[in-house]
This record gives sequence, structure tokens and C-alpha cells, in this order.
Amino acid sequence: MKVAARRAFTLIELLVVIAIIGILIALLLPAVQAAREGARLAQCANNLKQLSLAMYNYEDSHECYPSGSAGRQQWRDPSGNQPWGHFGWPAFILPYLENQDIYDMINFDRQAYALHIPERSGRAPGGDGDRGPAGDPANRKAALSQPATFVCPSAHRVQPPNEQKDYGISAGTGKCCPERNGPHTGIAWYKSSVKLQDITDGLSNTFMFLEFAHFGNHSWVPYDRGSNQFFWVHHTSQGFVASSEHNGTPTPPNDTAWNNRAAHSDHAGGIQVTMCDGHLVWISDNIDFKVYRAAFSRTGAEPLQPPR
Repeated sequence: MKVAARRAFTLIELLVVIAIIGILIALLLPAVQAAREGARLAQCANNLKQLSLAMYNYEDSHECYPSGSAGRQQWRDPSGNQPWGHFGWPAFILPYLENQDIYDMINFDRQAYALHIPERSGRAPGGDGDRGPAGDPANRKAALSQPATFVCPSAHRVQPPNEQKDYGISAGTGKCCPERNGPHTGIAWYKSSVKLQDITDGLSNTFMFLEFAHFGNHSWVPYDRGSNQFFWVHHTSQGFVASSEHNGTPTPPNDTAWNNRAAHSDHAGGIQVTMCDGHLVWISDNIDFKVYRAAFSRTGAEPLQPPR
């Protein structure tokens, strides 16, 4: 009785199979990555919508939007006359994000707290160091308890996700400096109290929240150092986005010029924003700057409208 010989792969056939598998993986990997980024983009969009809804609920209760930042006059930078440890807008909307427990931890009669405060200036140790920890330790627990709603899942981390956020509110078209003076042309600034009826350009034509990834170049903080603490505010304007610098220099989305307050994201080609009526808009890095700047103004009566 003849026994059929078992035929194994030849070396060439094995190499061909391996090559085919490699090609299939190479074809599938971009699709998998795109699907993951799509999910992250959707989560980021949901975060922005939740923040906007919290603003509306706050406005419904207080008849104005929350202040962009607030704090006692004596809370001043030890190296200058700017704010040091003021509370930013995220602290004020926490009860409207179902985070009453974190809100209740905060003692607004004491300075805010931040563990890490990177800064490249003569005020920082060695000119390029970390000025933290700073503020009042009574607010440490709350400051290190940032909810996931404030974190974009696409933003690469250079500071812990429980300490620094990835979103900012529109301060306006670039007048200096929203964390310490006002009024400004946007939605929030120091001790602001903007009402719905103050937005005469129309709620659908005016920015509310924009991506403001913590790794971006913020004021005197270089790219990839991190300067968007949960609710701590000092002169680097944490949580405030502008379309231009105080001298009129344009700062379009993802601008990397030194000392700016431009919007930032890790999404390819642009940023996500919400308008004052709550609807979500995608803004390309290549948007016409006149259109972009017009959306930062609540009362400019500009004829231009942002994309729908």
C-alpha cells in the first residue's frame, strides 16, 4: 500500500505567505488607526458639547455666563503684578457637569492650587523651570481631580490628565490680557458676566469653546511643556483662547509662534469648537483668518460667518 508523501511549504512559498500577511497588515493598520481616531474625535466632540451644556445651565441659573477667572486682589504673582492662583471658568461650572463633589472640595476663599507650573521666563527657576507646586494646599485635592470631560483623548500628554485640560473659552480677538482685565470681545475674561443678549452677532456665529490642548505654546510656556491647569490661572492665561496677540499678530489654529494664545489640537488638519448656540463646528487650520477672527467677536457685526 502506497502512502502519500506529505508536502510541506518550500522556503519560497513560506516567504510569499509572510509577505502577503505583511501587506494585509499594512493595508489594515491605517484603517484601524483611522477608526480609533474617529472614536477619539467623537469623544472630544462630546466633551465640548458637555462643557457647552454646562455653560447654558449655569446661565439659566445665574442669568449670565460664569466669569472667565476670578480671585482676590492680593493673590498676586510673587515676581510681578499679575494674578497668581485665581480660579478659572472650569471651577464654576463643575456642579453643572455632575461634579458637585469636586466643586464642594474647593475653598474659593483660599488661592487655587497647581502642582506643575512650567514656564520659560526670568520668573522660573533657571529661566526654564517649573514654578509649582504653588497656591493653597487646601485646594490641592480638587486641583488634582480634573474630570475626564476636560481631556481630549487625542491630545498627547506632557502633563497628567488629572491636572491639565485641553479646552479653552473664547476670550476674543486678542486684547491683552483676559486673565487680569476686561472687557474683551469674546465670551469670558477676568470677572466677566456675559449675558445671552450681549451676543449680538448671533449665538450661531460666535465661538464659545475651542480645543486648547495643554501641550501647545501658551504665553511664555514652550510647546510640549504644558500650561492649561485645571482651574489655576496666572499670567499665562490658562483656559483662554484668542484669535490674535495684543499687537494684532494673527494666531490661527495650531499656530506655534512664541508667546501666543492660539487654539491647539492633535486632530489632523484642524480643531473642533462649539458655538454659543451649542452646535459643533470643525475648523480647518487653513480657514480664512477673517472668518476665524470674526467668530471670536460677540458684537462686531461682521458680515462673515464660520462654516456650518
